[in-house]
Amino acid sequence: MPAWPDATLRAFLERASRRRTTRSAIDGAIVGLAIGVLLAVARWAAGWPLLPTVVGAGVITAAAALASVAAAARAKRRLPLLVEAAAPSHNVIVTAAEILDRPNRVPDAIGLRVVEDATRAASAIDLTRVFPIGARGLTLAVLAAIWVALTAALPARGAGAGGLFGGAAASAEVLSPSIDGIDVTVVAPPYTGRGEVTSRNPSRVDAIAGSRIRIAVRATATSVDLETLEGRQALTRRDDGVFAIDLTAAESGFIALEPLGSAGTTGARRLIGLGVTPDRAPTVRLTAPGKDLFLPAADRPLDVGVEAGDDFGVADLRLTYTKVEGAGENFDFTTGEVALTIARDSARAWKGAGALPLQTLGLGPGDLVVYRGVARDQRPGAPAVESDAFIVEIVSPGALAADGFAVDDQRDRYALSQRMLIVKTERLAARKPSMSTDDFYQEALTLAAEQRQIRAEFVFMMGGELEDAHAHDEAPDSADPTMLNEEAEAQGEADIAAGRLANQGRIDLMRAIRYMSSAATSLTAPNLTEALVDEKRAMDHIQKAFRSSRYILRTLTERETLDLSRRLSGTLADIARGTVPDAAPEVNPRLAALRSVLARAVAIAAGTPSGADRPLLTTLAQELLALDATSADLQKVAEVLTNAGAALERGDARGGRDLLADATSRLTAAVRQTLPASPAQHADPGRDRLAGALADALRRGTDR
Repeated sequence: MPAWPDATLRAFLERASRRRTTRSAIDGAIVGLAIGVLLAVARWAAGWPLLPTVVGAGVITAAAALASVAAAARAKRRLPLLVEAAAPSHNVIVTAAEILDRPNRVPDAIGLRVVEDATRAASAIDLTRVFPIGARGLTLAVLAAIWVALTAALPARGAGAGGLFGGAAASAEVLSPSIDGIDVTVVAPPYTGRGEVTSRNPSRVDAIAGSRIRIAVRATATSVDLETLEGRQALTRRDDGVFAIDLTAAESGFIALEPLGSAGTTGARRLIGLGVTPDRAPTVRLTAPGKDLFLPAADRPLDVGVEAGDDFGVADLRLTYTKVEGAGENFDFTTGEVALTIARDSARAWKGAGALPLQTLGLGPGDLVVYRGVARDQRPGAPAVESDAFIVEIVSPGALAADGFAVDDQRDRYALSQRMLIVKTERLAARKPSMSTDDFYQEALTLAAEQRQIRAEFVFMMGGELEDAHAHDEAPDSADPTMLNEEAEAQGEADIAAGRLANQGRIDLMRAIRYMSSAATSLTAPNLTEALVDEKRAMDHIQKAFRSSRYILRTLTERETLDLSRRLSGTLADIARGTVPDAAPEVNPRLAALRSVLARAVAIAAGTPSGADRPLLTTLAQELLALDATSADLQKVAEVLTNAGAALERGDARGGRDLLADATSRLTAAVRQTLPASPAQHADPGRDRLAGALADALRRGTDR
């Protein structure tokens, strides 16, 4: 074999072979890791166990790399051609490689010349450009990172249920079910404008009534059960392996989640307090005039103001009225609505102003209009809410205000009397300079209605026999017994014969009633000066009637005496008290439940609390929420008990004991608040029975 200087050329070809083999191995690994990523996703979708999936992906990756290396080794003779294709050298490297394989095929001089030319050409070639590895290495690193992340992060769907590589590892996950995480999303009703709020592993959830509560549980379990105040139900397992359920927030309570294994085993229960805030009905009130009105005529519109408010938003505000006309039992009712000008301070506070067209309703004396505000909030299907109703009555002199409707709540409440009416009239006269004409007129009409009511009461006490026709024709001082109703007088002939109707007291009462009529007419005008004169004259005649013959106050004609002969007779010695068993004390269910929870919590705290006590602490918290989920104190105790169980399970014994002490202190305070107030003197039933038996024995004269 010729001694050619081929060492440098052979070293170049060897380096090119190793680099090509490395690149082939990287290409095979890329293919294998791509398959591994697909397997990781398949594990998430099909629920394959973790260890078999990892082993399978590793085997596939190694096999792909080895196959690529083997393919590169088989094609080693094509290496010079690859170099020539990447770095053209007029085929001198290809020719030199063939001469080196078969040195006897060419003369020594030619072989030497070709080898030397190939060596010079090889020294100028950069193998990193002929067989690039950088981009492939980066791709391999990225795929490896993705595969590791997916393998570690994605949970297995249906863990423990077997699968393509099911085995012992899967059974271990099922036999130890647990909850890995809980996501709770509260979707408020659209009309509230609050959107949705998601919380992870919450201890308490607050929602508006009617909200949708979406619960997603990541768990290593075959199924997950949910328990609320309404009962128990199972969650649905989605395609991504997450257990989910949707609830509607109806009332406060709790949400308890419990993972279940395939062999009937249960994991640690997770408790979430649930607070539901109801959507309050809107409030609506009439701001102007805000009281009942008595008018002599319906000759002008009445300005009315109305306000409405809601916790989330007002949707509608209206002013409606009902016209009432007729008398006796024959009434006609006509309803209508007044157009309002709405001013929106915000979506939750509206103000409306409108005019009630009294002049167009055809109202006459005795007719009235009942008006009220009506509001509705934005909750679909919510009923309308009405304000207090007020009336506008068209009155005439001598008429009474209609009964059966709301009267404004005055600050000063007095029983109606003539003396109080005089005081009110004098007060109104003193306040007249500082009042508007309309306000003064309305208050004068109110006093006129009160005067007519007082007059009606006196007429009722007189038997309703007064003839009103003469009240307008003759002066009040001219009243005498001849002005009585003749028919009523004829029916009371016996009393006339006895002389009782001709007494001075009756005459004074008749005169007082007529002065009351005159005062009511003056108040309607209004003329307070004349009204006060007539009111005081009526008061004077009332006092005379009471002083003269005690006409109203006399009730019995002779003193009643007791008939002692009709009393029970006999000796008291034969009377003995009967004995009855003591009544069982009434049990307060709330107090009994709180005491039971407190006793069990104290028993745990007095021992050596550990993570094994977490299920019992969760149960105690659930019982408190089931007892009264709306109580802020019990909600806090339930939260502290749940946190204590979680701290004990983490191994934080000191923190768990401190939380348990806090929970028992709060429970003690709750029990103390539930206890009834102790009486000032404690009764002793046994001592009372002994005292009664002793009294009976002494009365009978026995020594027992």
